[in-house]
Amino acid sequence: MKKRIFSLRFARPKTKQRAKGVSALDAVRPFRARITLTYALNVVEDLLELSYPWATGLAIDGLLNHDMRDAIWIVLAWTARGAIGCFRKMYDTRVYNDVYSAIVVETIERQRAAGAPVSSVAARSAMAREFVAFFERDIPVLFTAVVGILGSAAMLLWYDMWIGALACALFVPVVVINKIYSRRSLVLNQGLNTQLEREVGVIERAQPQEVAAHYDALRAYRVKLSDAEAYNWTSVELLSIFAFVAILWRSTGLTTTETGDIYAILSYVWRLMENLDHVPQLVQQISRLIDIRRRIEAGETIETIGAELEKADEGEETKDSIS
Repeated sequence: MKKRIFSLRFARPKTKQRAKGVSALDAVRPFRARITLTYALNVVEDLLELSYPWATGLAIDGLLNHDMRDAIWIVLAWTARGAIGCFRKMYDTRVYNDVYSAIVVETIERQRAAGAPVSSVAARSAMAREFVAFFERDIPVLFTAVVGILGSAAMLLWYDMWIGALACALFVPVVVINKIYSRRSLVLNQGLNTQLEREVGVIERAQPQEVAAHYDALRAYRVKLSDAEAYNWTSVELLSIFAFVAILWRSTGLTTTETGDIYAILSYVWRLMENLDHVPQLVQQISRLIDIRRRIEAGETIETIGAELEKADEGEETKDSIS
């Protein structure tokens, strides 16, 4: 069965016994009302920002006709977004610091009680910060991207059906490119996180060759992730160039289009393409979160860990006897 990269229903770790309450989302649930409020405020901000090109286009046409009244819409939208954004940014910090504290305390207590190695628990505690950062930073970016992409496409369709169709045509190759990228990103993030879990042990042993090999491996994974994201971004940018030129030609050729409308159309095109640029980063973060959540929830029993250690000891003894 194919892994569903974009789903937040991650596969649970396969162990003979699982500790109770291993879901990382259990610690988040008490905060869901406060988190929902931050997301709602973020969407309102995005919708107000989406109105900027339309409101600016009205202001341009009004000012060209010596009518100041049409400029009031951009002033109202901008002021409202600024006030909401100021409150949300201050509120966000308080909410997500509380969430992080709840998750990291639960993770440390459960995994140490289950007998997980200190090095793994330390790495997973650090990963918990990234898990919370996904809710704090990446989900709002996801909302912004969705509102920006779909909202801009809808506004372009409203101005002109052909312009809207050209913009929507970009979605097909973007989906295909990111589907391929998501698979590659998940594999690389699994390797990166496995290497990070070994870091405390590597530092404790302080063997020069092992330390150098560890950081070389980390560098290799991060470079590969960066390269994959760069290829994704570049492919979408090249496609966007052709779409933008076609839309520019169409918008300037419309006989009934006023100056403010042309400005608004081009602004919505830029907004759509800017939000498409966020897609590779979001896909990469979702892939990383899939693996991080699995590790945070990996509260294996003492018996399971003991059996794994015994197998490792037997393997070492076999190697010694052969040598």
